[in-house]
Amino acid sequence: MVHRVVDANINRAAEGMRVLEDVARFVLGNKDLCSAIKKCRHELRHQTPELTSRDTEGDVGTTLSTAQETSRGSIHDIATAAGNRCCEALRVIEEFLKLENTKNTIESIRYKMYDLTEKTIQALGAHIKEQWSLCFVMTVDQCVLPWQDTLAQTLVSGCDCVQVREKNLTTTEYIAHVREVKNIADPFNVPVIVNDRVDVMLATNATGVHLGGEDMSIQDARKTCGSLWTIGTTVHRDSLHQVEECIASGADYVGVGSMFASQTKPEVQVAPLGLLKNAISHHHLAIGGITPENVSQLYDIGCKGIAVSYVIAQSTTPEKVVAALLQQEHQTA
Repeated sequence: MVHRVVDANINRAAEGMRVLEDVARFVLGNKDLCSAIKKCRHELRHQTPELTSRDTEGDVGTTLSTAQETSRGSIHDIATAAGNRCCEALRVIEEFLKLENTKNTIESIRYKMYDLTEKTIQALGAHIKEQWSLCFVMTVDQCVLPWQDTLAQTLVSGCDCVQVREKNLTTTEYIAHVREVKNIADPFNVPVIVNDRVDVMLATNATGVHLGGEDMSIQDARKTCGSLWTIGTTVHRDSLHQVEECIASGADYVGVGSMFASQTKPEVQVAPLGLLKNAISHHHLAIGGITPENVSQLYDIGCKGIAVSYVIAQSTTPEKVVAALLQQEHQTA
């Protein structure tokens, strides 16, 4: 009886591990994560190689199922179900092997799989990922028109993402401001991203948050907000390797820059075009000093999305600036 229970649960655990392993391998392309899960699977099989006590025909549980078992809404659901199946099965193995006083490392495997399951789900990022064409990074004080007019004209002209960047507001003021931005953006079905502040994002039900180097880590933000919110971050001049690191940590997109000398952040060095090329296979936004005059240099190397602030905010005709920025993209599509 013990051998039959252990054998069945070794199969369950290994099946769950294999699903997670393939998510890490084929969906995430994460070699380290894939290798770690594979190692656990092989270690589990090595624990009790002599057990072959299955009896599929006599198993009364083969015909039992729930609605949740037959439906998966996303890869996140697949990974979560696989992780749960694996860790529950490992617990059963651990308990039943105690009856035989068998020395094993099932407990350590179980703890490893808790951690690897969490890392896999975090690395998947948000349920829904979008490649935006033009993100307006808006700071009220930069706008020469009333910011509401600047924003409305930008959205009408085709801007498909807004990032709210305010450094001098109290938390209460920031929340109220983001809600006002959402009131303007929501009718256009344009997502609103909050700069820096996960708490403000959650309070306003914004689409996501953009994190800088001094903000909460991507991993901690993902633990806090789960997979329903978008998380973005920025990589700079000396950070070619960080593109992959950020994506592996669970970022849904990377901002890349500064691509040109920026009036908003003049202290940031101009990044090589190679940094942008390194990010093009992921959701990305080139940022920094982008204008209608230089944006074609980015589109020429395959850039799919840009983020701008000053060039729109300082214009009395922001709709024309947006049209000019997007026209280049349409011409090279």
